[in-house]
Amino acid sequence: MLRTAALTIVACAASAFGVGPDVVLSDVQSTSNYGLVGSIRGYAIGSHTCNIGNQNLLWTNNGTPGLAMNMYRLHDGRLKQIGLSWVKMACCAAAGNGCGLGCNGAGGSVLGAGCLDVYSSGWNGGQTRLGPRSGINAWTGQFSAIPGGSGNAIFRRIQVEQADLVTASFPGALYFIEGVYVGSDDAANSNRNNNASYKRVNVNQSTFNLELQGANTTGIPALRAWRDHGGGIGVVDTSVSVNSIDVPNEGRFWYAGKARDLGNGTWRYDFLVFNLSSDRSGGSLSIPLSPGVTLTNVGFHAPLYHSGEPYANTPWTFTQSATSATWATPQTFAQNANSSALRWGTMYSFWFDANVGPVSGTGNETATLGLFKPGTPASIALTGLPLPSTLCRADFNNSGGTPDEADVAAFFAAWNDGLPSADFNMSGGVPDDADVAKFFEAWDLGC
Repeated sequence: MLRTAALTIVACAASAFGVGPDVVLSDVQSTSNYGLVGSIRGYAIGSHTCNIGNQNLLWTNNGTPGLAMNMYRLHDGRLKQIGLSWVKMACCAAAGNGCGLGCNGAGGSVLGAGCLDVYSSGWNGGQTRLGPRSGINAWTGQFSAIPGGSGNAIFRRIQVEQADLVTASFPGALYFIEGVYVGSDDAANSNRNNNASYKRVNVNQSTFNLELQGANTTGIPALRAWRDHGGGIGVVDTSVSVNSIDVPNEGRFWYAGKARDLGNGTWRYDFLVFNLSSDRSGGSLSIPLSPGVTLTNVGFHAPLYHSGEPYANTPWTFTQSATSATWATPQTFAQNANSSALRWGTMYSFWFDANVGPVSGTGNETATLGLFKPGTPASIALTGLPLPSTLCRADFNNSGGTPDEADVAAFFAAWNDGLPSADFNMSGGVPDDADVAKFFEAWDLGC
């Protein structure tokens, strides 16, 4: 299919230029369905790309920037990434208005400051321009050459099991597509953090075509759709907490969590971790447990690499000790550098049921994301997640005793700073007056 020539006006996630080149996926205006091979369908998405920076962005033939394409399903309160593609490499940039910043007119081997470039889904699905994710370092912006090779209709494209798209099997499900950019000079100027965008799609049950719905969410990964659409289309689920964290001197992870009272004495806990730009990658997720916590229905989900990508698809192993529940790669980096770590542009889902309700992660009560590649630190703390615990919730400073004035001081210090740990009623990670009332309700009861 030919590259789309027409430029359309799209809204970018900026009102002024950033410093240096800054690439964002500002909109998706088309999708392609390449049919069914075995049980799997192949897709691609079109891209409206803005350089919202104040310098020209490199646009190198068969190189930077690269766009990774993903697909997600939200069903029954649980978000899963159900498909991914290889990375569409650049060709040659047009230089159009449409980013709302004023285009400087530079095109070809660069995308000018403030300029818009458009690729159709047919162009982005061209298999000779799709390179492996393993050939790109999302933190440094380093690119490797696209390898040769050919395959069937789904080769290198977004691959999704058709069974995951049948709405009769997933009533009420919502679907989302996502694009994640990596740019060499975008990375060099530390402008990586707005490189993921998502949009809702309907799946036509006759053709399995993806039908675009609503506005693009620019600069935010699809993980956020769990909260933004968790109550239905455009209805925020305030019980979903969403946060991001940077590895010191390295990339960014997004993470989210939710706890649901099942009404039978058990609670369902779901956790998501999305790797936006970390080359060190995720190697484990550990959830703290206190005495008396019993877990059932433990689960894990990851999308599958394909088309010769060297990364393993082996599910993470699960272990439970007296103090933690941990999922981890089956092999360490030393054992297998291509083990199934949580790589850039990818989201993993984790869940279990527990016999106790949640507390918000504070002090020692935090989840831990272990990093796959060796370095310092070896792990990072994920705060603000709902965690199963038999500990006294009003013992806010985790002193192991009866709640006292020190807990009040610790709570208000966190509340005044707007920390997720002060979201005492776990309504989405932002503390408010309702959290104060909930804290003192527990404090007055002595736990």
